[in-house]
Amino acid sequence: MNIKTRLEYLFELSMNQKATAGEIEEMQHLMALPEQEDLVKTLLFKAYQSPKTEVDLDPEKTDAIFQAICLVAPTSENPGNPVKPIKTGKSGESIKLFPRKSFIPRAAIAAAVLLLLTAGILFFNQRADSILPGEITQQHNIVSGSNKALLILADGSKVVLDDKHTGKVASQGAVLITKTADGQLSYSRAKSAVPADGYNIIETPKGGQYQVRLPDGTEVWLNAASRLKYPVAFKDGERRVELNGEAYFEVAKNRKLPFRVVSNDQTVEVLGTHFNINSYPEEGIQRSTLLEGSIKVSVLKNTVILNPGQQSEVAKNENISVSEANTEAAIAWKNGYFRFDREGIESIMSKVSRWYDVQVEFKGGISEEKFNGTISRAKNINQVLEMLETTNAVHFKIEGRRILVMK
Repeated sequence: MNIKTRLEYLFELSMNQKATAGEIEEMQHLMALPEQEDLVKTLLFKAYQSPKTEVDLDPEKTDAIFQAICLVAPTSENPGNPVKPIKTGKSGESIKLFPRKSFIPRAAIAAAVLLLLTAGILFFNQRADSILPGEITQQHNIVSGSNKALLILADGSKVVLDDKHTGKVASQGAVLITKTADGQLSYSRAKSAVPADGYNIIETPKGGQYQVRLPDGTEVWLNAASRLKYPVAFKDGERRVELNGEAYFEVAKNRKLPFRVVSNDQTVEVLGTHFNINSYPEEGIQRSTLLEGSIKVSVLKNTVILNPGQQSEVAKNENISVSEANTEAAIAWKNGYFRFDREGIESIMSKVSRWYDVQVEFKGGISEEKFNGTISRAKNINQVLEMLETTNAVHFKIEGRRILVMK
């Protein structure tokens, strides 16, 4: 059996997930041979088109894929272009990385990519725990955020919310506030009871997140360093809440009572829908992303209507721009992930700072490289920083709870 036939045979075994670890290693070696470059291109194209290449990977395997792709760089012939996105799951998410200039042979890149496509489950089960151990992990261990918040009741009293206790939290008139076993804060009242007056505020610290079910049944997920103010009971012809930070809303339908989210000068109005609002004051841009239904975004006299899959951006000039959104990236935090979509390191580190409750300082300028990728927010900060460092575009130094970011 000649090399070409052997490579095709090993490729088919891998496509059907029947290859052993030794056969996968042999295939990788053969694919890296310069004389097999044309065959590698053909196999790679076949793998990319085949539905069998879609592997349903859990977060651990997805993280391993991301870190492995960090090692795959543009070729010397075309250093500005990244590796083509790779589908890694049924949801169609792609994981790729910009930048690190390198001189890896094109066939070797194709071999690495194809291994990810065809042998993902076997390869990453064997390698996920052994990719790039670094000094950061050995020296520091800042853990991820968790479910925690502060509830400020209408009378000004405060209740610390965490994972330790469930059941009754407080009562305000006829309204009962409880904490469910799955960590959700929930409001309920007797239908015949007179609506209670006053407002409640729920605040998440850096390193915290929380979920609340509002009096009308609307569900809200609050991201880290966020604040939501809402009435104990909705009345007076509208459901109005105030947001500072980021939250994902699943609004209970009620055509008689429109639901309005006010953040700075922006108002988002809905009847019943699913959407995300990112409105951290320090970022200077408010983003509203619609997943289901329809919303109206208003800033002073400017108004736009969003359709599902669209995102509005409001900058300090108060103009509203609308574009197609990466909805998975917009709500990745709510689903337990960081997801970077051509994102700069400054934006990435803002998210890291809020979730891990650390101070970030840039030293020697800010890298202009863009990053795409996914990693679980349950990881400790060392694993996130090591993943970014593998690009060779940024480097980090941890001093207590301060992160120095360097080129």
